[in-house]
Amino acid sequence: MRGLLLPAFVLATAACGGAATSPAVPSSSPTIPTSGAVLPAPRSFEEEAHGLLVELVSVDTSRGRETDALRPIAEKLKQAGVPAEIIESAPGRGNLIARLKGNGSKRPLLLLAHVDVVPVEGQPWTVPPFVPTEKDGFLWGRGIGDDKSMAAAFTATMLALAREKTPLSRDVILALTADEEQGGFAGVQWLLAHRRDVLDAEIALNEGGSIVTSDEFEGVELVGIGVAEKSYQSYRLVAKGGGGHSSVPKPGDDPALTIARAVVKVGEHRFPARVLPEVAGWLAASATWEKPPLAAALQRASETAPRLRPEDERVLGNDRSYNALVRTTCVTTMLKGSPQDNVLPTSVEATVNCRILPDETREATRDALVRVIGDPRVDVTPLVDERIGPPAPIDGVVPSAIEKVARAAFPGAKVVRSMGTGATDSRHLRAAGILAYGLSGAPTSIEEGRMGHGAHGPDERRPTKWLGPGARFLRDVVLELAR
Repeated sequence: MRGLLLPAFVLATAACGGAATSPAVPSSSPTIPTSGAVLPAPRSFEEEAHGLLVELVSVDTSRGRETDALRPIAEKLKQAGVPAEIIESAPGRGNLIARLKGNGSKRPLLLLAHVDVVPVEGQPWTVPPFVPTEKDGFLWGRGIGDDKSMAAAFTATMLALAREKTPLSRDVILALTADEEQGGFAGVQWLLAHRRDVLDAEIALNEGGSIVTSDEFEGVELVGIGVAEKSYQSYRLVAKGGGGHSSVPKPGDDPALTIARAVVKVGEHRFPARVLPEVAGWLAASATWEKPPLAAALQRASETAPRLRPEDERVLGNDRSYNALVRTTCVTTMLKGSPQDNVLPTSVEATVNCRILPDETREATRDALVRVIGDPRVDVTPLVDERIGPPAPIDGVVPSAIEKVARAAFPGAKVVRSMGTGATDSRHLRAAGILAYGLSGAPTSIEEGRMGHGAHGPDERRPTKWLGPGARFLRDVVLELAR
């Protein structure tokens, strides 16, 4: 995930009642191998998914090397009779594509997961991040939750479909890609630009959803279906100055002061708040686990959508997660001035990162920043176009199929649509006309998120006993859509 997806963040801030009972855990799980060891033949779908996850996490893909992680996966697929190829956008930046043929009565289904991960340097890990470790009922390692568990589950699904010769109404395409954490320029974006044919699908399943368990991991309490995400867009603010020696500053010619005033205005600005259809259900569910006065404000917000009462807006605006759900947000993340402390800067820059609601545009957001700053000496320019993808339909065949499977897999769990506050490769697919939906195959609890064990943090981990059911859920969604 590039940035924080709110459903993932809410894993750290939410819980609700009505849990599904804990499924049986396989009597034995694959032994985590040391370097060079060979995994035994899997005895179940869950064990195969687990073993694939262990293999993927064992390869450090924080700075490329996706090809190294994907070669063994490609070989397993080929041995099962699944045509597979690794397409490199650059040396080592591999993207695996595999396809199972259906009868052609429906357009293809794309299973997308990225195998790159964020770096671990500077983080206080208590286990080796690239040596998958099972202890205390968890599987630990970088990428366990983001996004190698989904890559493993989708791969195991392809292997099962091939071995069992499952009749399919549509082609099923597996894409395990590079570079999602840096925008997909060597992954999905590159494939869409250079090999559009390999991603040609009607529907895509990707990261961006959530499965929330109870704090004690006794059952699943909520399943979030990702149907939208905020757009990721940064802007550069620049003010110019005359420069010179710092011992003789020129009054009225201080670009640092100009930029300082601008970023204060940006920081104090609040974009208009409203409740989108993709968010209303999540707010209603959240009301069942939050405490007053937040719970009441969330419930009213879901009922008065898209309008927010002023008193409810104030309450939601004081909570970082819910504030991000109801408005576009912009925050200064980087500053740049003189190259030396005794030199007056000729240019001072600030980078402002915005997360834009899916029905707003980067152009309108820039115009709003210009108005808020109100100083012609400050130039506001968008940086790299991170692309904007429209939301997927919140109703229809696909979300109904996902909900059906979720209710069967996790009886009693709430099933809601959700919007991510971060960015995934789904935005590229949606912009290309593919209906992309966000799911999760790695259940965890709210408290785990609070403790910092989520995506991108140190000691990333997931409860071992729920990895199997999470993988089965993904497999069953695929079957529901592809048979």
